[in-house]
Amino acid sequence: MHTSSFFPTFAKKLRVAYFLNRHDLSPFIMFSNKRILTLILLLVAYSTMPVQAQKAPPPSGSRNDFKITLLSLGSGSSRFTYERAFSQRHSGEATLGIIGLGWDWMNKSRPQGLLVKLAYKWRLVPQKSSDSWLGGLYAKPELVLASFKYGHKPAPGEEPPKCPKSTDQIALLAEIGYQLVIDWFVFDIYSGLGPSIGSGNDNNYYHSFMLFPKEGWLAFTAGFRIGVAF
Repeated sequence: MHTSSFFPTFAKKLRVAYFLNRHDLSPFIMFSNKRILTLILLLVAYSTMPVQAQKAPPPSGSRNDFKITLLSLGSGSSRFTYERAFSQRHSGEATLGIIGLGWDWMNKSRPQGLLVKLAYKWRLVPQKSSDSWLGGLYAKPELVLASFKYGHKPAPGEEPPKCPKSTDQIALLAEIGYQLVIDWFVFDIYSGLGPSIGSGNDNNYYHSFMLFPKEGWLAFTAGFRIGVAF
């Protein structure tokens, strides 16, 4: 070891030791450690907040219902409706009607065919007395498609018709209604108007709406449904 390099290095070490001996840095080190620990705790708490939000329980209350239209049974069809609520204000609704599954007491035309209805609901005033997402005053546009055959039952002594008549009709209705939900029970009442085009029929009945006038284009609908919420 060279003497010329040993003494300057040794002198530096002495100056550092002297500085540390005169200046106690432990409070600064403790303060820095506390700040670092606080920052770590804040970062951990912030990073766990989204996880806690994801684990929060979903809102209570039913979001689905299944309904039937009772009066349709007396006009020769059975209609089944499923509704799914996307939020407290919005839901989608689909209806399938089996024309011919019922008793046609009104026209006695022995109809056979299908009915499809698609609607999107906006709940204008949600039902406050229920935690369900399905209840309240609503408005909805509804697309209705009806396709069926029909023919009158011949009177005694008359020959039966050679071929039944057919109907293909479409309507776009603007409806308003109120749906009441009590626990699992659902009661839905509605009415609406809208344009309709198609082949028409002699009875002026399309298993969901009627035309005014009979050969016109304005469709009118009204009715009620009952069902269960889940």
